[in-house]
Amino acid sequence: QRPTLRFYHIASLLPRPTTMTWSTGTILEEDELLSNLDDYASSLQVDAILVLGGGVPSSPKDPPTYVKNRCDVVAKLIHAVQERTTTNNGVHHPSVVCLSAGTAHLPQYITPHNGLPLWESTASAAYLMQHPTYPIPEKHMFVETTSYDTISNALFTRSTFTDINGWKKIIVVTNEFHIHRTKAIFDWIFSVPNTENGSSPNYELFYLSCNNVGLSNEAVEARRSHEKRGETNVLENLAKQYTTLKSVLGFLTTNHDFYAANKLVRQSMGDGNDEKRSGNLLKLSYGQKQSADSSSGSSLIQDGKIVFSLDGFVFFCLILMGLFFSIMKRRYEHDKEN
Repeated sequence: QRPTLRFYHIASLLPRPTTMTWSTGTILEEDELLSNLDDYASSLQVDAILVLGGGVPSSPKDPPTYVKNRCDVVAKLIHAVQERTTTNNGVHHPSVVCLSAGTAHLPQYITPHNGLPLWESTASAAYLMQHPTYPIPEKHMFVETTSYDTISNALFTRSTFTDINGWKKIIVVTNEFHIHRTKAIFDWIFSVPNTENGSSPNYELFYLSCNNVGLSNEAVEARRSHEKRGETNVLENLAKQYTTLKSVLGFLTTNHDFYAANKLVRQSMGDGNDEKRSGNLLKLSYGQKQSADSSSGSSLIQDGKIVFSLDGFVFFCLILMGLFFSIMKRRYEHDKEN
């Protein structure tokens, strides 16, 4: 009896590719995402991507370097998602919400042409909309302009965007030094009902941890230490005490330095010096420009360049004028003696 010949399709003999999955509630690192970008993008269907702020911009379209990196990764991810979904179920473009009005520890950037403060989220949105490689269309871009810290990031994003728009599957993007406290806060705020006995909001959150670029090792370590204390406070105290969205708002408006009326009034009168509470390294991690003269604040060092404030520039000119007239006077007296 002749042996039976069996034929196999060559594809069945090859190892099947592993499908990359991003599980709900987990943290994905930037390097892992970009190394397997096509795989993640092909299976990713989210409603919105939240890009956290976290530092003073250097211009209306230039957020701090580490925030730019968050934006760069988001731009690459969205581009890959669009490429992978165009041939299947049509082009899918998640909404992008840039977060943060400003940083509680630092003065805000003042826009030169109108004297108004520049929201940190505006600078991030401008950078993304004018991205050099993968610009985000303005119809998909939104800005949150009320928050001054991570708790209010989460609260005001949920109350003004995600609850109202019905966005349930969301990616939260920040840097590695900030990701664990961010996760603790967003897990808390996005899981509580609006009021007592309210229904669960049923959000699915995914966390993207971007590399810590543009900061010194010392600044990153100072920020990690600060964030760790905040994470512990959220997990062990705040999340257990404030269990509805209404109670979280109550906490902000009665206890938070930037939302409680009595505390804001005291700050406006000069009571309580935030300069003493926040260390210099911590401020550097929020985009603080390194002061060349910390006592007068007349000049700043930014990206290796000396940048003078207006009063510093005037002071510098007066010094030069004084030196000039002093030299001329000495030359005059010397010529007169001879």
